[in-house]
Amino acid sequence: MTSIKKIPSVLGTRRANTLEQERDHFERSQEASFRKAVNDEEVPVKMKHVRNLIIGTFTDKSADLFWRNVALNPPINTDVTAWKFCHCLHVVFRDGHPNVLRDSQRHVNRIKDTGQHFRHLTHGYGRLIRFYCDLLVTKLSFHQRYPRFPGALTVTPEELEALAENDANNYFELAVEMLEYMECILNLYEAVFSSMDPSRANSMTRSGQCRLAPLIPSIQDSSCLYDCIVRILFQLHKVPSKYKPTLQSLPTDMLSGHRTRFYKQFQQLQQFYNNTRNLQYFKGLIQVPALPQDPPNFLVEAELRSHVAPVVVVEEQPDPVDLSDTLLIDTSEPEPPPIPPHPDLIDSHNGSLAEVVAERESLIDALHGELEAMRAEVQRARSQATHNEEQLRLRINDLESTIAELDSELLAERQSRESILAQVEAAAASAEAVTRLAAEETRRRTAEEKFVKMKDVYQKLRDEHINLIRSKAELDKELGQAREALSTSQRSQDEAVANLQRLQAQMVHEAETQQSSVQSARQEAQSLHQQLNAARTERDEALGQVKELQAGMSNLQSQLDAQAVKFASEAQGLHNEWESGVHKCVEGAVDGALVIMANALSHFDHEAHTAVKCTPEYTLVYQTLVDNALSSLSNAYETYLNNFNTAPSLVASISNAAHFASVFLLYAKATSHTSPNIEHAENLVAALEVFAKKCMETMERIRSKESIQDIPLIKEQFDRCCTLVSLCEDQTPREEDMAEVVQREMEAMDLAIRDAVDKFTRLLENSRANDTGMQLEIKFGKVNESILGTCSDLMAAVRQLVVRASDLQREIVAAGKGGASPREFYKRNHRWTEGLLSGAKAVAIACQALMSAADQVVSGKGKFEEVIVASREIAASSMQLVMASRVKADKSSQKMADLSTTAKQISTLTGTVVATAENCRDKISTASTLDFSKLSLHSAKRLEMETLVKMLETEKQLENERTKLAELRRHHYKLAGELEGWDEEDIPK
Repeated sequence: MTSIKKIPSVLGTRRANTLEQERDHFERSQEASFRKAVNDEEVPVKMKHVRNLIIGTFTDKSADLFWRNVALNPPINTDVTAWKFCHCLHVVFRDGHPNVLRDSQRHVNRIKDTGQHFRHLTHGYGRLIRFYCDLLVTKLSFHQRYPRFPGALTVTPEELEALAENDANNYFELAVEMLEYMECILNLYEAVFSSMDPSRANSMTRSGQCRLAPLIPSIQDSSCLYDCIVRILFQLHKVPSKYKPTLQSLPTDMLSGHRTRFYKQFQQLQQFYNNTRNLQYFKGLIQVPALPQDPPNFLVEAELRSHVAPVVVVEEQPDPVDLSDTLLIDTSEPEPPPIPPHPDLIDSHNGSLAEVVAERESLIDALHGELEAMRAEVQRARSQATHNEEQLRLRINDLESTIAELDSELLAERQSRESILAQVEAAAASAEAVTRLAAEETRRRTAEEKFVKMKDVYQKLRDEHINLIRSKAELDKELGQAREALSTSQRSQDEAVANLQRLQAQMVHEAETQQSSVQSARQEAQSLHQQLNAARTERDEALGQVKELQAGMSNLQSQLDAQAVKFASEAQGLHNEWESGVHKCVEGAVDGALVIMANALSHFDHEAHTAVKCTPEYTLVYQTLVDNALSSLSNAYETYLNNFNTAPSLVASISNAAHFASVFLLYAKATSHTSPNIEHAENLVAALEVFAKKCMETMERIRSKESIQDIPLIKEQFDRCCTLVSLCEDQTPREEDMAEVVQREMEAMDLAIRDAVDKFTRLLENSRANDTGMQLEIKFGKVNESILGTCSDLMAAVRQLVVRASDLQREIVAAGKGGASPREFYKRNHRWTEGLLSGAKAVAIACQALMSAADQVVSGKGKFEEVIVASREIAASSMQLVMASRVKADKSSQKMADLSTTAKQISTLTGTVVATAENCRDKISTASTLDFSKLSLHSAKRLEMETLVKMLETEKQLENERTKLAELRRHHYKLAGELEGWDEEDIPK
C-alpha cells in the first residue's frame, strides 16, 4: 500500500498555468513521443507519435526541438532504433513544416554517420540503414538545390514548368537529379525485399512489418518523381516549329542516356509496385498505383496526352489506445500548423490580374486556417477542463472505497477482541484470577470505548468525503500491530491456566499499545480533514477556472462567428472580382482573335497579295488543324461556362482557332490566284468571306457569354471552302513525275536482272542435262558450265548491287528532300537524276546483252567476244551507277560503303568472266584448228594461204571496228553533254 508520507507528493497543489509551464509540458511531450516512436522494439513505428512530432515542427516552425531530442536520445544504440529513426525522419521531411528541410541541412553529417556506423553490420538492419541514410541525404541535397519543391514532391505541371523556367538546361539538370533520387529509392526497395525470406509470410509478422513500413513514404516519393520525370523528358524531346514554339530543342542523341536510364528504372519501379501491391500488410495501409504495361515513347509527342500521373492513396488507420499517453498528449484532434503572415495585396503584386487573384486566394486560405486553429484551441480547452473534472471524481471515489475497507477491517477486529474476552473469562476458574480478570475487563472496556470513538472519527471522515488515500498505509500498519497483539493475546489465553500473571502483563501492554494507536489515529484524522479542506478549495478554484474558460469560449465563439461572416462576404466579393477579371482576359483574347481575322480579310483586297500563289495540296494541310481547333473551341467554351477555372484553356483555344483560320484564309486566297477557272476562284473567295464572317460572329458571342450553337454550320462552310480549294488544282497535263520515272526504272532494272538470273539458272541446268560424258569433257571441255557458272555469279552480284543502290537512293532522298516531296527533290536535282537513270538503264541493257551472248555461246551460235564485251559493259555501267549515287550520298553512310564493296566484287567477277571466256575460246579453237594429222602437203599449203588471208582480213576488220568504236564513243559523249549541260571544251576530241 501507498505510504502516507508519499501522498503529499501525489496530491500536491496545482501550479499556475504560465507560458513556461506550457512550454515545459510541450517539450516533455515531444521528447516522450520521440522515445516511443524510436524504441528498440522490433515493430513498425506508431504513426500517432510521428504525427505528434510533425505537429511540434508546425508549432515551432522549425526542426530544432526535434534534433535536440535526437541528440538527447541517440538512435544508434541498436540497429532497430536506427532503422525506425530513419523512417520517422523520412515522414517528418515529407509532412513536417517547410522549414524542417532547411533546418536539417546542418545535421546531414549526423545522418551520414548513422549510415557509416552500421555499414559493416552484415545481419539485421545494417545494410538497410546504409541505403536509407543515402536516400535521406539525397533528399536533403535535392531540396537544397531546388528549395521550391515541397517535402512531399507534389507539384502540378504548371508549377514544374515555372520551377524549370522553361529552359532546356534546367530541365536537363533537374532530370539528372530526379533520376538519382529515384535510384536511391529503388536501391532501398531491393535491399528490403532481399533481406526478407520469400518462403515465409514476413509481411504479417512484427519484424517483417518493421522492415516494410518505410516503403510507404518511398512509394509516395517515387510516384511523384515518376510523374515529374516523364513530363520533363517529354519537354526535352519536344520538336519546336514556327507554329508551335517551345523551349530550345536538344539533340535526340544527347538524351539517349536519359531514356536508357529511365527505361531501366521503369522496369524496376513496375516490379516494386507489383510486389508491394500483393503483400497483405500494404492492402490496409496504402493503395499502390499501377504503371502502364509499356514505358512512354518520348519521341512521340502525342503520347504525353495519354500519360496519367500515378496516384497514391494512404488509408487512415486508427491507432490503438495507449493509456500511458493519456496525460502526455491528446492525438484525437491534432493541432493545425500555424498560418503564415498575411501578404500585403497592395505592395506584393505587380499589377497583373493573375497575381492579384492568387494573393487574395492565399489571404482567404490563411483566414480560414486561423479560424480552424482558434476552433481547435477552444476544443482543446474544453477537453482539458473535462479531463481535470474526471480526475477529481476518480480521486473522490477512491477515497470512499478506502473508507469502506477500513470499516470492514475495524468490525473484524472488534469481533476478534470479543472472542478473546470470552476465552479469558472461561480460563479464569480460580478465585485469585477474578480480581485480575475484572481489572482486565475494565481495561478492555476502555479499549473498546476507544475503538468506538475511532469508528466515529472514521464515520465522520466518510460523511465528509475526505481523501483517505494517505492514511490507508498507516492504518494497515496499525491493524498489523493489532493482529500481532491479538496473536499474543491468543497465546496468553492458551497459557492463562498455567501463568495468569504473564497474561495480565501482556494485556496491560496490549492496552497501552492500543491507546497509543488510537491517539495516532486521531492525529491522522485531523491531518486528513485538513487535506480534504485543501482538496475542496482546489476543486472550487478549478470550477471557477472552468467557468471563466466557458465564458471566454462563448465570447471567442461569437467573435469567430462574426469574423466568419465577414470573411465569407469578403471572399464572395473577391470571387466576383476574380470572375470579372477572368472574363476580361477572355474578352482580350477575343479582341486579339478578331484583329487577326480582320487582318487576314484585309489582305484579300491588297494588290501585293495577288502575286502570292499557293498549291491546293499545301492549303489543304490546314484542313485538319482548323477542324480540330473549332472543335476544341466549342468544348473549351462549354466547359468555361460551367467552371471559370478553365479560362486558360479557352484563351488558348481562341488563339489557336483564330490563328489557324486566318492562315487558312490567306493560303486559300493565294490558291485562288493559281486556279485556271475564274468561276471556281470567285466562288472560293466568296465562301472564304462567309466563313470568316461566321467565325467573327462566334467570337462576338463568346465575348457576350452567349451560346455558340453554330459551330456545325461553320464546319460545314469550312468543308465547302476545302472542296473549292481542291477544285482550283490545275488539271492540265504536266511533265512526267521524275520520282515515278526513277522508281519505274529501278524496278525495271531489278526485274530485268531477276529474269537474267533465272534464265542463267535454266541454261546451266539444261547444259548439265544435255552435255554429258565424253562430249562435255572432250568437245566442249566444260565450256558451257564454266561460262554459265561465272555469268550466274556475276548476275547475282549485280542483283545485290541493284538492291543496295535502291536502299541508298531512298536514303539520299529522305536526307535531302527536307520539307519537300520526292518529286520536288528529283526535279531540283535533275542532272543527278538523269545520271542515275542512265546508270540504271545501262546496267539493265548490259545484263540483257550478257544473257543473250551466253545463250548464243552455249548453243554454239555465238562468240566468246560478245560475252567479254557484255561483262565489261556491266562493270562499267555498275561503276557509273556507283558514281552517280556517290555524288549525293553521305561520306559516312554505311549503305554507300556496302554499295562500293558490291561494285568491287562485280569488278572481280567481271575479270573472272573475261578470263573464263578467253580460256574457253582457246580450248575450242585449239580443238578445232590444230589437228593437222590428216592433211596432205597440198592441203596444208592451201590451208596456210587461207589462214594468212583471214589474218589480214581480221586485222583490217579489227582496225575498222576500233575506228567505229572511237566514233561511237565521241557521239555518245556529245549526246550526253547536250543532255547534261557540259561545256564544249569538256567533250573529248
